[in-house]
Amino acid sequence: MRNRIISFAIMNDRPKTLFEHIIELRSVLINSVFAVLGAMIICYVFIDEIFIFLARPLINTLKYCKQFHELVYSSISEIFSMHLRIAFYTSMFLCFPYIIHQVWTFIRPALLPKESSIIPRIMFITVALFMAGAAFAFYVVIPYIFELFIESNARYAEFLPKIGDNISFIVIVMFSFGLSFQTPLLIIALDRLKILRVQTIQKLWREVILAIIVISAIITPPDAFSMFFLAAPLIALFGISILICRIISDNKETNR
Repeated sequence: MRNRIISFAIMNDRPKTLFEHIIELRSVLINSVFAVLGAMIICYVFIDEIFIFLARPLINTLKYCKQFHELVYSSISEIFSMHLRIAFYTSMFLCFPYIIHQVWTFIRPALLPKESSIIPRIMFITVALFMAGAAFAFYVVIPYIFELFIESNARYAEFLPKIGDNISFIVIVMFSFGLSFQTPLLIIALDRLKILRVQTIQKLWREVILAIIVISAIITPPDAFSMFFLAAPLIALFGISILICRIISDNKETNR
């Protein structure tokens, strides 16, 4: 009987095949998709409230610039398609913590117990940084971009805000900032996994800052101010990440 129990335990601890990993990954993807679809249905029920919230930076800026106009649309199906996009974008925001949790359940078996113990904290930090980046874009960057462009272009033409394009612009900028704020976790992970040590990253600080500026120019609207609003926090986060990695390394040396 004892031999059977031992053999059963050994069979359960055997490495999983590639096909089994694919099955688990499929389960993660299916769970995430169904979560997003469920959240999308709920968001569509409250689509008017969500739209008013997302359109607030544009409407407030129009009032501030004394150029308030009714939002316009140019296609008969634009409102419906915009509602679907808003519901999808909002469901992605709401399901982001759950998707991160699903990814964690997939990679957890490959981690050591010590590594597994810090994953919940990393998940929390990931979600917090994403929300912080999106909030920074929504409350600081987007209103400034709208004000800058509306006031600078007022002497050339009248601004008629097209509803679909402007809402998509707001959401894309929020997602871009949310994902960009994951930079500290990326740097710390590269150092902890010994893929790229912090000493090497620190020596390449000029190249990193140049890469941040180039990426900021690509994912933000084509003006220097919006690029600065994304590049400046990322450079600051890069410096904080280097400092955190150095503190962790110094603590390890001290403990030894």
